[in-house]
Amino acid sequence: MQIDLFPRPHQLPAAVADFVGREELTESIVDLVTPFPQVVLLTGPVGAGKTALAVHAAHRVAAGHFPDGELFVRLRGTTPHEVLGRFLASFGLSVPWDFTARLSAYRDAVARQSLLLVLDDATSVEQVTPLLPHAPGCTVLVTSRHRLRLPHVVDVGPLAPAEAITLLGRQIGTERVAAEASRADALVAISDCSPLVLRIAGARLAARPHWSISLLVDQLSREGLDALAHGGLSVRERLEETAGDLTLPARRLLGQIAAVGSLRLPSWAPVAAFGDARGQSAVDELVSAHLVSADASGYVVPPLVREFAAGQADGAEAVRRVLGGWLHLLDHARTALYGGDFSVVRGSAVREVVALDPLLRADPLAWLESCRVSLCEAVELAAEAGLDELSWELAHRLVTLFETSSDHDGWQHTHDVALEACEAAANARGTAVLWCSLASLHISQSRYDLAREMALLAQDIFEDLGELAGLALTYRNIGIVSRASGDNAAARRWYQRALSLYERLGDPVGQASVLQNLAQIDLHDSDPASALARLNGALGVCEAGPGRILAQINYRLGKLLVAEGRHDEAFDVLTVAADLARAGRDRRGESFVLYVLGCNEFTRGRLDAARAYLRDSAAICDASFDVVGAARARLELSRVHRASGETELAAELAAAARAVYSEFGLKSSPGGLIFRV
Repeated sequence: MQIDLFPRPHQLPAAVADFVGREELTESIVDLVTPFPQVVLLTGPVGAGKTALAVHAAHRVAAGHFPDGELFVRLRGTTPHEVLGRFLASFGLSVPWDFTARLSAYRDAVARQSLLLVLDDATSVEQVTPLLPHAPGCTVLVTSRHRLRLPHVVDVGPLAPAEAITLLGRQIGTERVAAEASRADALVAISDCSPLVLRIAGARLAARPHWSISLLVDQLSREGLDALAHGGLSVRERLEETAGDLTLPARRLLGQIAAVGSLRLPSWAPVAAFGDARGQSAVDELVSAHLVSADASGYVVPPLVREFAAGQADGAEAVRRVLGGWLHLLDHARTALYGGDFSVVRGSAVREVVALDPLLRADPLAWLESCRVSLCEAVELAAEAGLDELSWELAHRLVTLFETSSDHDGWQHTHDVALEACEAAANARGTAVLWCSLASLHISQSRYDLAREMALLAQDIFEDLGELAGLALTYRNIGIVSRASGDNAAARRWYQRALSLYERLGDPVGQASVLQNLAQIDLHDSDPASALARLNGALGVCEAGPGRILAQINYRLGKLLVAEGRHDEAFDVLTVAADLARAGRDRRGESFVLYVLGCNEFTRGRLDAARAYLRDSAAICDASFDVVGAARARLELSRVHRASGETELAAELAAAARAVYSEFGLKSSPGGLIFRV
């Protein structure tokens, strides 16, 4: 039989009339299949437009390069046995029942032909392999939601935002899009530039010309997947098909990570959520199916996938394990920064041992900053899941990040969330820890009345529980508030009580912190010898301690030297303190050191240097919304300007600073200390 006698099939669907964009992808496919035929896989997530792109590219090359015709078949729900029969029938050949006979007849039929095959929506490489023609003149385009092992792979992602707007305009009219441009942008954002989602949204709007785009955006925001169906198109059904291709472990993990709820998951989270090492192969399968994407920092779960998978697995334990993983990493970060588990209250939440991030090992503060959003989400997730112990422990340990970055809003928000969970669960220890920590926040904001109120509430509970670590923190905070109100005698008593507890606990960081505060009182009471002894004692107990604490000690020591008129020595010590604060990214601490450096340089008559230090101190305070610290720096800066003959500017700065002091009920004292009136 001569091959020329075979019918020439032309089975390509019609090209998509409103096909948009994809110029580079189309050219890459054309370049792959001409002039040398190839097997090319187009792979991407549900609704990315893989089939439309394959058909578009196929029409570009079919007539000029494949004279013997085109075959097209949707593989989902079929078997190679069935598809081989269809292909043989397309050539007008008899169709044997036996699979081996069908395969042999198919290979004979295509051996000397130049054909283009489009195998659409393959679910596995086993579906594809028997259909690949062993003929040099044939090209095969395969589309799949899975990353199959095929020679050439083209990744099909979402449209560019401008292309998405163009597609929407072709469906509902450019005038309608232009009339609601901002809402059209919102619709594109909700769709994540998915062609399928946009086609459904466009079809719904086209069928309802009286609807505004805003109305649909609001409905999609409320109803999510339930609103993404029209005619024969449904995002949920497509996702269900894809999930049906998964193994049981992968489907279980999909439900578990949906329960975790985060858009982004760290690389260790899938194994933690699953509970053992099988979680890694399961997440690899999800990535291959484009239900989850991977990058250098972990995994991203699209919102629609999370919504689809929610409730499909018992996620409570998965959530607890992932949150326990975050707590385990926070413990390591804090220990690395403080030299141990010091100046913190430890609860009973179970830690989940997970792999340490290389960044955490190299730079704990940088790791904390990089995970800021995820860690704050973890506090919220724990509270929502009723895991109050985890919620307060996570929030409590995040204070290290909030303090160094002066993130008062993050500090307040996470503690409010965790506090609500603890109060609902009658978790006394957690409630007290959060009150004590909020007292520290209010102290940093110079809101001493609120700080005293929170600290006294915490004190009552800690004393009832016999919680020594909590009491030490609380006594220290009450001492700070007492000193701010000018009651140095009371402050000394509270500091001594805190110091006694820290010595009992073997907490060098806590001891060093309290010794510094006692040194300030000694200095105020004109006892520099005792102040120096306490600061040397602080250096002694914390000699190899964290840079942030060493910066604080050197700062106090520099202030002491300034008070004694030893300005050259003070400059050297304060410069070390500033370097330590910068190295530890302690912006608030740096602002304090720069302030004292400015005062010291002013006393030395170095007005330009004083002006620079004080301006930098005020700028840091402005950036961290420390209005009192900024006012303090500008009040001293007014003296510098007055000494330089700039009396008008000096008066403006002084008036603005005193207005802030008045607003907060504060007054200044020699040495730049601030007291409650």
